[in-house]
Amino acid sequence: MSLEQKSKSRSELNKKRWLVRYAILAAVFSILAIKFYMMLYVLDVFVGAYSFVTTFVLFNILLITYTRYKDPYINADNLIHRYDSKPLITIVVPVKNEEENIRRCIQSCIDSTYSSKQIIVVNDGSTDQTPRILDQMHREYPNLHIIHLSKSIGKKQAIEMATEIAKGEIYVFMDSDCNMANDAVENAVKIFLSDRTIGAVTAHGRVRGGENGSTLEKLQDVWYDGQYRIIKGMESSFSSLTCCSGAFTAFRRAAVQPHMHAWAHDRFLGDEFKFATDRRLTAYVLGAMPPSDKKSDNDETPKADTYSYVSLLSTGKDDFETMRRSSDPDIVVEDKSRYRWKLKYSPHVRVYIGPPETFPSLIRQQIRWRKSFIRSIFATGGVYWRRPFFAALLYYLQVALKIIRPWVVFQSLILLPLLSNDYYSGIFYMVSVLFSGMIYGIDFRLRNPGSPLWLYRPLITLLSTLVFSWLLVYAAITIKKTAWR
Repeated sequence: MSLEQKSKSRSELNKKRWLVRYAILAAVFSILAIKFYMMLYVLDVFVGAYSFVTTFVLFNILLITYTRYKDPYINADNLIHRYDSKPLITIVVPVKNEEENIRRCIQSCIDSTYSSKQIIVVNDGSTDQTPRILDQMHREYPNLHIIHLSKSIGKKQAIEMATEIAKGEIYVFMDSDCNMANDAVENAVKIFLSDRTIGAVTAHGRVRGGENGSTLEKLQDVWYDGQYRIIKGMESSFSSLTCCSGAFTAFRRAAVQPHMHAWAHDRFLGDEFKFATDRRLTAYVLGAMPPSDKKSDNDETPKADTYSYVSLLSTGKDDFETMRRSSDPDIVVEDKSRYRWKLKYSPHVRVYIGPPETFPSLIRQQIRWRKSFIRSIFATGGVYWRRPFFAALLYYLQVALKIIRPWVVFQSLILLPLLSNDYYSGIFYMVSVLFSGMIYGIDFRLRNPGSPLWLYRPLITLLSTLVFSWLLVYAAITIKKTAWR
């Protein structure tokens, strides 16, 4: 097939995909109209109103993602940057008891195609073979920073410790059970260089080996894909991500450094709060403004990197105080700008996630995430109203829907059938849940031609509704329990 024929074939395929996307929007809008009628004349009013608002939110999320979202990497890759040298980035990996994943994780950082990098690994008091593996890797790659802690201080404070000795203009925070794509850092840096008001770039996450994994891994893989591409795509359209994922997020130093200590020592209901790791840090950046500078408003060229690459210590157990004294002072952000930090998502920045492999471990993860969600109601909710109106509207609606979902499930599936012999509301509600899952599944199929995983999306949506939604109640009751794992 000639190049011209291939180009024509891709163009025809894209047209077909857009036709399917328009068909998806038409289908969701039709269901929205039907639900409005059912809410008024057929269903229980409360269940009907909840179902209608859920579909209203889904329609607008899809509409915005399909018509407004633009991958920031596309424009950044086409720009010609004027730099004498690449900015130094610092990759920070906190780790505790990850002997099965840590070598793969660190190796992906080392293999990154971006050359001007500093890698800091903080061993947070691991009791398995993680310290031995890290020391072995340090012997193989002497430029690794390895900080061994004799006792655990928690993930957030471990990251804070690393940033106090970091020299990069850009920080990359990555979970120790993940591995980044070779070009992830390079693509993220291009996005930062395209616009000096971008404060964070979060990656597109997929389950590592999800296509060939267990049923549980396949369920999580298709769910991750939709949460990133659809939800974060919509939020990125407004430069207003509500959660920069801990799996891989790059922060501009000036955007995040002023908040590191407050985030690491965050307190909630009078106690130290260990769970709001990603959402809470995102909220700090959401509410902050870039530092003012002396450039004119028309000069979009970012400041050239002022950091130089420094040879790293060669010992397996680096002296923390020595490194901290040699690091650059924190950047002070002056709140004099007319704009706020932009938070972006890009599918060209990819990370592969090591998911929970058993159902009990998945449940524990979901409980942690719901504790983070509860904390974010006060953190993100307190600043998100400053973001574009429609983005804020959709955010607050989603928060409200998530809070009342357990009651809706209980009322539609248990109370109404028992007290009113109303089985119709429950059946209609569950059909709506499966319909939403199928919509996400079809979207997955469009972006991943030939993959059978799209069939798993309605199943994970059903599981989320019937099981995970109830974990919000348990998370609220046990909100003060501090064990991370």
